[in-house]
Amino acid sequence: MIQILLRMLQRAGLAARRSQLGGVLLFVALFCYATSGYMYFELPDKPDLGWGDAAWWSIVTMTTVGYGDYFPQTLGGRLFVGVPTMLIGIGLLGYLLSLFAGLVMEAKMKAQKGLMPIDEAGHIIVCRYNGLGPTLKLVEEIRADATTGKRAIVLIDPHLDELPAELAAAGVRFVAGEPAREPVLEMAAFRRASYVLIQLDAHDPANSDDHNLKVALTFERLHPEVTSIVHCKDPENIIFFKRAGCDSVVCTEALSSQMMVQEMQDPGVHAVLAELTTNAHGKQCYIVAAPAGASSFAEARGRFADAVVLGLRRGGENLLAPADATPLLPGDQIVLIASQRPA
Repeated sequence: MIQILLRMLQRAGLAARRSQLGGVLLFVALFCYATSGYMYFELPDKPDLGWGDAAWWSIVTMTTVGYGDYFPQTLGGRLFVGVPTMLIGIGLLGYLLSLFAGLVMEAKMKAQKGLMPIDEAGHIIVCRYNGLGPTLKLVEEIRADATTGKRAIVLIDPHLDELPAELAAAGVRFVAGEPAREPVLEMAAFRRASYVLIQLDAHDPANSDDHNLKVALTFERLHPEVTSIVHCKDPENIIFFKRAGCDSVVCTEALSSQMMVQEMQDPGVHAVLAELTTNAHGKQCYIVAAPAGASSFAEARGRFADAVVLGLRRGGENLLAPADATPLLPGDQIVLIASQRPA
């Protein structure tokens, strides 16, 4: 029974495509008939008439504009060319316009449902939708920094039925499906993406790390050049994400206990760190390349007059408040606090 229904749907789709093609061909045929017929009946009385004039008259008549600069004056031209062109042309034009509008609406609906392939490059892929508020906040943070503000954002989620209007207005694109499946990632143009943010699986928090590890392994295996940031729930699983090749692992469960103790010992620490980790207001913490030509930490610090330099980032490790004489090595980065990202 299912096979019969599939065949019927396939035949219906084929019939619809044939009908659309037939309408286009009929419109072209009518245009050719009107143009050549106009020339046939009117050219003997108007030797200076050209094919461009006849084509112009055909278009003006079929679109019901009717400028009146050209029109058939012979009885044969009016009866056998003008009347059919007016009667049939308007119907065909209406059909083609409705067909075009239908295609546009279908494409828009598919995009909202996450069924259209994405044609982007250098974009940011966000895996998993965790609510409108958090997602809008994530988009706001991405847009607020110059390094990521102009990059396209593509959301991948298997549970979202339709992209919310607020996210669509913010320029977010949507692909429906499980982000660990290669066909879904192909629709999101993941091989041309620059960043991937793998968020907590809010629909199954207990197994979120297992699900996200599959996503991370898929990305790192098929597109290792992408910068991957993953949300890890269990601190014990951080090592597995690092072994998978993830560039950064964010574990809020590990940070929460540290933050609570720090807030107990030094009230206000949480507010300070919250400001340093948002692009919405205040000053932010940045990690930038060491200035060219600087040979020591003191010399590098002197290049950032409008920032508070905290230390170095070397080989994935932090060297906070190092000695001024600490030499700079190739690949070293500067950790600093500033009101905007240094140029």
